[in-house]
Amino acid sequence: MPYSISINTPEAQFSGSLTQVTLVGGSNEDVAREIIQLRKGGLAVVGSTKSSDGDFSERTSNDWDLFLIKFSLDGEILGKKTYGRSGDDFGFSVVETPEGGFVLLGYSNSQDGDVPPTKGYHDNWIIKIDADGAVLWKKSFGYSGHDHSYNLIATQDGGYFFNGFLDVTASNGMGNDKKSSSASRHGVGEFWCHKLDANGNIQWRRYFGGTNNDRSYDAIQTRDGNFLVVGTSESDDVDVKNPKGNYDVWVVMVSASGEMLWENSYGGSLVDEASKVIQDSYGHFRIIGNTHSSDQDITHSKGESDAWQITLDPTGRLVGSYNFGGSEFDRGTAMSEWQWGSIFLTGYSRSSDGDFENNNGENDIFLMYFPSNGTAKKTMTLGAEGQDFAHDLLVQTDGSVFLVGQSFSKNPPFEKNKGNGDILMARWN
Repeated sequence: MPYSISINTPEAQFSGSLTQVTLVGGSNEDVAREIIQLRKGGLAVVGSTKSSDGDFSERTSNDWDLFLIKFSLDGEILGKKTYGRSGDDFGFSVVETPEGGFVLLGYSNSQDGDVPPTKGYHDNWIIKIDADGAVLWKKSFGYSGHDHSYNLIATQDGGYFFNGFLDVTASNGMGNDKKSSSASRHGVGEFWCHKLDANGNIQWRRYFGGTNNDRSYDAIQTRDGNFLVVGTSESDDVDVKNPKGNYDVWVVMVSASGEMLWENSYGGSLVDEASKVIQDSYGHFRIIGNTHSSDQDITHSKGESDAWQITLDPTGRLVGSYNFGGSEFDRGTAMSEWQWGSIFLTGYSRSSDGDFENNNGENDIFLMYFPSNGTAKKTMTLGAEGQDFAHDLLVQTDGSVFLVGQSFSKNPPFEKNKGNGDILMARWN
C-alpha cells in the first residue's frame, strides 16, 4: 500500500463524515484558492470574485478582485474584504502575520487602488494588510508580458518568498538579479522566484527554465532553509537537463540566497503536471498533480489523466510513484499530512470507475485518506450535476478536514448556490 510506514504509535480514526457545505458568492463567478488556520482560531480563505451582489454587494464593478474571508469553524463569515481596482486582480495565496494581519499574493493588471501601476498584461502582486484590513504596503513586479504568482511563504528569517512564472521573452531577459551567460536563451515562460524582506523589499529574484514553457505553481521552505519549487516544464535545454516527455513535473531546489542547487524532471512521454508540494515528517518531499503518461516514471496508469503523487528523498531521487483515478480525467490539486505520517489528498475527477466509483456530474471533488498503518484508504467524493473543483485543503489536529474550491452545481448539497460558480468550503470529520 502507498504510504505504509511501520509506526508503533496508535493512530486516531478519520470517520470520513461530511458535516458541512458552505457556499459564498454572488450571481457572477467566485472561486477560493487557499485556506489557512488562524492563530487565535477560525479560518481564512483567499481567492477571487467577479460578483457585485449577494455576499459581495459592497462591490460596484464586475471585474475580478482578490478577496479575503475569515470564517468560524462552523462556516460563519466573521469578516470579508476585497482588494484591487480598475483591472482584473486575482488572489491565490495568504499568510498570517505575527501581528494578526495578512500578506496576500496574486497577480493583477490594475493601475490604481490597491495595486501599484502594473507594466504588462499581468504582474505579480503582493500586499500587506493589518488586522483591520487596511493596506500597509503594496508591491507589483513584472514586465510587458503575462507574469503570474501563485504561492506565498512566510520565511524563517521573517521575510517572504513567492513564486510563479515570468514571460522572459516579453521581459527581454530582465527579472534575474544574477543573470547567467545563457539567460538570453530562456524562452516564453520561466519559474520566477522572489525573496522579500519583512517590508516587501526585494532581496533577490531569480528565474529558472529553458527555451519553452516552464511554470511553477507551488514551493516550500525546507527545514534546512532552502526552497523547493515545483511546476511543469516543456523545455529540454538550459536549466532543464533530463526531460522525460512533452511536459514534465519539474522540481528545482534553490538555496536561501537564490542559487539553484539541483533540478530534476519526473514523468513520462506525455503531459505531467505538479500542483502542490509538502515536506513530510520523515524529510521526504511529496508532490501531487496529474499525469497523462503511462511509461517511464508512471507504471500503473488508469485512464486519460490520473491524479499522480510522487515522493522524493532529500536529494531529489524518486522513491515513490502512485496513480489514482479511473478511465476519465482526474487531477490532484493539494495534499496534507496528518498525525504519524497519514496523508490526505484532494482534487477533482470525471471518472465513475477505478478509485472513484461514483460521479454525479461533470467534475466531482474527491478526498482520499491514507492511514500510516497501511490499512485501506478512505475515498470520499462530493459533487452534483455541474463542475465542482477542489483547490486546497487544511487538516486540523483533531482530524477535521476543510476543503475549499468552487462549485457550479445547483443540486443538493449545493442547492444554496448563488450564481455562476460559488466559493465552496466543505468539512469532513
